[in-house]
Amino acid sequence: MRAFPTSLAVLASATLLAGCATTAPPGVETSAVPTETPTPTVTWRSEAPVTLQVGKAVDLTQTRGLSKAVVTVESIQENATCPTGGATPKNGQFVVVKLSAQRTDNSEMFQLGVYDWGAVDNAGHRTPANAGLVTGLCLTDGSALKGAWDASGRAAGTLLLDVPTNPAALVATNTMATPNVTLTVEMPAR
Repeated sequence: MRAFPTSLAVLASATLLAGCATTAPPGVETSAVPTETPTPTVTWRSEAPVTLQVGKAVDLTQTRGLSKAVVTVESIQENATCPTGGATPKNGQFVVVKLSAQRTDNSEMFQLGVYDWGAVDNAGHRTPANAGLVTGLCLTDGSALKGAWDASGRAAGTLLLDVPTNPAALVATNTMATPNVTLTVEMPAR
C-alpha cells in the first residue's frame, strides 16, 4: 500500500477545511456571491385605482384583487323602486346598476356582487349601500347579479343600491384582498 506524503495530506486537509470555512483566511480577498432576485409568481398590470364607466368594457384581468374578467356597466338608473316592496331606501334613493362580465380565467365565481358597495359624495364621504341585502329583498325574479359564471363564462345581472341623492360615484371594495382594493363606478351625466 502506498502512503501519501505528509505534505499532500496536510494540503488536502487544509483545502477541505478552507472549503467549509465561513470566513477567508487572513490576507485572502473574497468577493460577495451575487444573489439572484426571485422572480415574482404573479405580475399585476396595475395597482392604480380602477374606474368603470357606463358602456365601456374594462379588462380587470391583471389588476390586483379584482375579478379576472372583462366587466361592463351596462346602465345606471337613479330613483329606482324596489319591485317587491321589501325595502325602502334609508340613505335617500335606490340606484339600479346593471353589469355584465366575461371571465378570463377558470374561476367558478364572479365576486363583484359581494364586494362592499357604497356611494361617495363630492367631499369624498362614503356611505355603505347595503347591496346584498337590498338586492336580495327587492330582486326576486332572477334578475339579480349572478355570482356564478354560466357555461360560456359570462355573468350578468342587476344590483340595487341604497345610496344618498346625487352621489358623485359608486364604489365597490374587495375586502378579501389585503390591502383592500376599490373600484369606482362613475355616475352618468345628469
